[in-house]
Amino acid sequence: MKNYLSEIEKIINANTGEFDTIAVVNKDGIIEYTKTLRPLPPDMDIALFSRNVIGKHILTAYSTLKEEESTVMRTLKTGKITSIDRQILCTGDKTVVISAITYPIFDEFGEIQGVVDATRLLEYIDDSRRENVEERTVLDSIITCNAEMMKIKETVAEVAKTDSPVFLYGETGTGKELVARALHRLSRRKNRPFISQNCAAIPPNLLESTFFGTEKGGFTGAESKQGLFELADGGTLFLDEINSMEVMMQTKLLKALEEQQVRKIGGEKDVFFDVRIICAANEYPADLIRAGRIREDFYYRVSVVKINLPPLRYRRDDIMLLTDFFIRFYNEKMSKNIQGVSSMVADLFLRWKWPGNIRELRSTIESAFNRESGSIITLYAVMDLLSRMGEEGQQRPDSEKMPSAGTALPGAAEEETLFMPLQTIREKLQVGKIDLQKLLEDYERSIISEAMRQNPRLTAVAEKLSMSPQKLNYRISKLRLK
Repeated sequence: MKNYLSEIEKIINANTGEFDTIAVVNKDGIIEYTKTLRPLPPDMDIALFSRNVIGKHILTAYSTLKEEESTVMRTLKTGKITSIDRQILCTGDKTVVISAITYPIFDEFGEIQGVVDATRLLEYIDDSRRENVEERTVLDSIITCNAEMMKIKETVAEVAKTDSPVFLYGETGTGKELVARALHRLSRRKNRPFISQNCAAIPPNLLESTFFGTEKGGFTGAESKQGLFELADGGTLFLDEINSMEVMMQTKLLKALEEQQVRKIGGEKDVFFDVRIICAANEYPADLIRAGRIREDFYYRVSVVKINLPPLRYRRDDIMLLTDFFIRFYNEKMSKNIQGVSSMVADLFLRWKWPGNIRELRSTIESAFNRESGSIITLYAVMDLLSRMGEEGQQRPDSEKMPSAGTALPGAAEEETLFMPLQTIREKLQVGKIDLQKLLEDYERSIISEAMRQNPRLTAVAEKLSMSPQKLNYRISKLRLK
């Protein structure tokens, strides 16, 4: 009979010289054993790996650890060895940065019984450096494993250090306000107000009084009231759907931003303010400027930093990660115990184009929680989504890629290619030269990749692309494709 306890002992002994600490976690995520393998520097000799954590769930013992980031939870779920190069662990007021590798432990029937987690301590974080932990916590609210989104999170962390105006472009439901709040919470303004205003929700005749405020007697029925700039003084003002604002009002806002002062309706004195402005639009900026719906000078004033948020169809690797997150959220909110989605629902989620993006996915999960009586979300619980797919025809599993970092997204009026919108090419040609050979190679790489995804057989792909298998094999090698 295979003794999995002896397997634990072997792994511990094998890692004694390479790692600093070892922990054994059972199949339910409970820490059963910890051991320090070699003497630690005084500033790292802390309670993170002591008896204080034994008997606690791994996610309870370490307050900053998220399930999707935990190598222990991933190994318990997949039965595979997992590792991470850098992870922050906190318990109480103690914090360390570690690297880790987690080994699964199986019994004689092949059932996982737990894991051995071997860690190397990289850094001790004292109270004077808690900002690093706070930054990690804030950015963790943006759930993703997508490479393009990870770059955006890095950009947010850097941009938050400045006061430069930021312009967020993304379709409805892509998380623009979430990013705006992260920019505020990571900035020096985090202890001052964050004011969020959807410009589409302000009646045109109230725009000026909403932004600038009013003085009593300024017009019939007017009361003394602070405007958005005054309310947000010292903090951040987030203006969503700025594309719905009248052009004349954009002119007045531009003047206010340039002078950092406003005069209330009916007022006689100027009111000074110190506000960081973040604007967002759900339509492509170049299209809005071309249609005269956004003043060009106003756009350049509020878009010193531009961040393009990809739609969910460009982030298919995030769909199930976000699904798991929302399931945990609604389990806690509705006191349920949904374990996940069926394989058919997972396939449906991965094939749907999600026109409402993350907001639509969240709504779909919440709706399923109201219908599902079992422990797994089945097709019955998402029948509305299945019906929509049937009405619109079978959705192809998009293999489209987001344009590379720093590239604008395509506008509705422009032809969308696999690698770069024509508007972006026109803009690049106006400001300088482009590498035509590289663009052509990117285009060829995208086409061949999509053909290979649809059919892994070399001869079939070659036939589809009207070339010989030998030539296709050469191009695959030349373009460094797998």
